[in-house]
Amino acid sequence: RDCLLSRGLGDVYKRQILYKYRNWDNELHKKVLTDNILYMASPRDFEDIHDCNIPKKFPKKSELYDFFLKKSKTEYPNRSRSEHRQYARYWRDKSPLGNPIQLSQLIERFNNEFNNKFGVLSLTANYDNNAMWEKYADNHKGICFGFNAKSLFECVGGGGEVQYIDKLPTINFVDDDFLNKHVKNIFFKENKWSFEQEYRLHKMWESDASNNERCIHFPIESLVEIRLGKNMSQDAKEDIKRIAKQKYPNAKIIECH
Repeated sequence: RDCLLSRGLGDVYKRQILYKYRNWDNELHKKVLTDNILYMASPRDFEDIHDCNIPKKFPKKSELYDFFLKKSKTEYPNRSRSEHRQYARYWRDKSPLGNPIQLSQLIERFNNEFNNKFGVLSLTANYDNNAMWEKYADNHKGICFGFNAKSLFECVGGGGEVQYIDKLPTINFVDDDFLNKHVKNIFFKENKWSFEQEYRLHKMWESDASNNERCIHFPIESLVEIRLGKNMSQDAKEDIKRIAKQKYPNAKIIECH
């Protein structure tokens, strides 16, 4: 478990620059340059249905008595033996964990709340990734923004390196503490996505996040590189150079070939 934890968090500063591939024909994507905005997406919108939604293991009804007995002894050590048993029997019978229908409703409600309040910004360590240029930057007609990793992580307040494995870990409702549940759910993806070499920022709001709240304004100095796709039109290149010269004078503009 500790191994999973350390691998999931990683060292977010070991990369000086992290990159975001964008489609310049998409008006929303242009806002990275025009409005210094990055969007924190809801996991609900992810292509990968298992991303931030990994398998979860809940106790069986037959295991609930022991689960609540242990919980009572841990949280209420001054209770008597009979009080611990009474607590365990009561919650074993009352808990939605032992009722398949109630458990399903509970999971659905939790997932909806999580998706509404949680946001992720996906970045990558590689600016020269052909698969990423094709998939996320309109087959090299788009753009790749390079950000100072330290500045960007400090702006949002949380994140880490994604780990790719053959089989996703399972969140154990009983045995995993909050931090292990978080790391497993947010920072592990299947190997088929390893080409992305992803680092991600994340943010949790106290209430449902609006689209406007999900738009994070990054510091101007965070944008340090602007890489223009090899198939980008000359008109688009000129537009980008004009905007960059006015707003990001210290950002390095690189034309890919």
